Order: sequence, then C-alpha cells, then structure tokens
Amino acid sequence: MSALKKLLIIVVVLVAIVAAIPLLFPYDSYKADIEQAVSARLDIPVSISDIAFSYDPKPQLALKQLTMGKQGEAEIGQVIVPITLRNLINLRTELTDVVLEQAQFKQDFALSLPGRLKPNPGGRDINFAKLKLKDLTIQLTQRKIGPLSGTLQLNQDGTFKLVTLSDADERATLTIKPEGDKFGLDFTANNWVAPGPYPDARFDQLILRGVADKDGILIDDVQALIFGSPAVGVAQLSWVEGWKLTGSLQTRSMQVEPLISLASATTRSTGRMAATADFEFSGDSYENLFSKRRVSVKFSVRDGNLHNFDLITPLKSQSPSVLQRGGQTRFDTLAGEYLLEDTQVSLRSLQLNSGKFSASGGLTISPERKLGGRINTRLSSGSIVVNAPLAIAGTLDAPELRSAGAYKPGSSENTTQIF
Repeated sequence: MSALKKLLIIVVVLVAIVAAIPLLFPYDSYKADIEQAVSARLDIPVSISDIAFSYDPKPQLALKQLTMGKQGEAEIGQVIVPITLRNLINLRTELTDVVLEQAQFKQDFALSLPGRLKPNPGGRDINFAKLKLKDLTIQLTQRKIGPLSGTLQLNQDGTFKLVTLSDADERATLTIKPEGDKFGLDFTANNWVAPGPYPDARFDQLILRGVADKDGILIDDVQALIFGSPAVGVAQLSWVEGWKLTGSLQTRSMQVEPLISLASATTRSTGRMAATADFEFSGDSYENLFSKRRVSVKFSVRDGNLHNFDLITPLKSQSPSVLQRGGQTRFDTLAGEYLLEDTQVSLRSLQLNSGKFSASGGLTISPERKLGGRINTRLSSGSIVVNAPLAIAGTLDAPELRSAGAYKPGSSENTTQIF
C-alpha cells in the first residue's frame, strides 16, 4: 500500500472520528446547568426534555421540548443552535442565529417576558445577540394568536432590546422597543383584516404607533387607508379590569358604498363621506372584547344616491300607499348620526337635501334587521309645498315606506301639479 493511500485512510478515519464525537458527546450531563442558567435569567422554573446533535440540514445542536413554569406558562418545541465557526469561537460569550421553533406562550407570560429578561452582568452567562422566532403562538383564554415569526434582539447585558413579529403571510408586522419602564409599539399592515366582528372590513394600509405598559396600550397615532380613503385617530386598550378598547377616527372623503354594503348589498348609498367616529368595545377577556359595543358616527355624505329607498314617489299621491323595496333617491347632502349599542342600530337626526326636495327623521335597525322609524319628506316649488310623513317598516334588505298620503299645508288641491 502506497504512503499516499495510507495517508488518505488515516485522514478519513480522523474525519470520521471528529464527525462522530458530537454524536457521542454526553449532552444530557449539561442539561441541569442549562436549565439552572435559563431559570435564573427568566425567574421561572425551566426543564429540557432532551439535547441532541444532528447534521441535517446543517450541523446543529437542538434543545428539545423546553417547558417553563409549574403550570406550563410557556413551551418551546426546540431551540436550534447552529454549529458555525463564529459560534465555536464565541462559544462561551455570544451565540448567533439561534432559532426558537414552535414556541407557545400563555398570555400572562408573554406580557411579562420583557421584564423577566434579567441582566447578565460581566458576561457570566452566554449571551444571545439575536433570537429568531418561528411559529410562535400566544395562548389566550379560548383561542390563539399566531403563528407568528420574527426576531428578538438583546442588549450586551442580555436585557430586552427589540422584538419584531410578523403574521404567517407577512401582511402585518409589530415592532416592540423598551422606553424606560414602558414599551414603544410600531404596527404596520397592508391588505389586512383586523380580528373582530367585521371580517369584510379590509385595511389597504394601517399604521399604529403607541406605548404599552402592564396596564394596557395607548395608541396616539392611527393612520389608515380603508375603502379608498385615509382615516386618522387615536385609541386606547386596557386590560386591568376586563378588556376595553376606546378611541376615535376621522375621515374626510370616504367612498361610502363599500362601507354600507357590509350591512346590506341592496339597501345602500353612494357618495363621499366625511365622518367622525367614537367607539368603545369591552369584554371580560380578549376573546369577547367586542361583546359589548358602542359606536357613534356623525357623518355627512355628498353627491350620492340612496338605493332601495324611493322617498319622492309617496309625494305624488294624496292616497295612502305602501311602497316596497326598489327605486332610489338622489341627494346633494345626507347628514346625521349613526349609533350602534351592542346589537341595536339607530340613525338619528337625518337630514337629506336634494334641491327642491328634502327629508328628515330617524330610524332603527333591530338585531333581526327589522326597520322602524319615521321620515318627513318635503317638496317645494316656489310657493307650493308638499309634505308626506312616512312610516318606515320592513327589513333592511326589503324596506317598506308607508304613507298616509301627501298633502299641502292649508290646501286641499291635488299634489301632483307640482311634478
């Protein structure tokens, strides 16, 4: 056998021995030390099911099935530590590209995590400059938030520096940064539907900026693009005694048809709306935050058509009539107040103007979508004035306008001569 072949065999054997060492290394003997170090940093009991080494897909060390807390406040499927040259050189100081996979945090633990990251004075423990998060979920009382992915950045002393989280399709991103004893929040979303009772209300763009503490979140900058119109406002979310979300929004030129079509595809309005909305949602947990609702919207719509509501036809006859669904009413302006209280909707102080024609009144919409209310219509031409009080009935999709007959105040003449 030539010297070259012998050398190659020796090299192959040495490489095989070196490659096998990680597989034979007694990692379990270090489990207790790692558990103790992590427990001290997070101030919570930590247990690790297993520590293993693999070459697939790359050389890496995996801490499997981490459980935190006596009641399972947090569980992590595995923590992956890549075996790279940089990590080997800085093994006792700082590890990079570490990945937390399939972590599940209970709500209280997630909220307390930034404060749990204890300082690492003098580099006593290994520091993680950045942790990658993959398939993170936050367990609420009855449902989950996630899966989320992102990064957690730490300062040199091991304290919380910055976290960035994105949803599964990366349409929404949340950045959290400590500011003293509070945390700055920056949320951006595109083509996104917010969780809650309005799954058809899609934001073309949404930006939220605010500050969070242990009691809740103050959002002092809301910028949204929805239904083709910008909207701005403020909001506050608190969870001290139950959950409560309050705030206000303003818009100047929103396309009103897609908004109203969320309630009914047939009875709707077109036009551009300027509005100011105040809202309050509350519940005893996040899952039922929207169980109690109060939304007040003062609005003014210009240059539109009211579909499925023909308010002019009843003015053409002095005879009692019932006008069912169909027709439309054009208007220059339509103003009033929309009020939602839990499941009851009311439209108050309605004022519609369209040249010689005007209408005023109010109506209600029950949870069963039944209509009720009264609208007074008025048509004037010079000295001739015709009125027709209307009772509103039927349903939102099939309204009924009931008229006792049109009349001219102080006259018994036929009303049709005005048309």
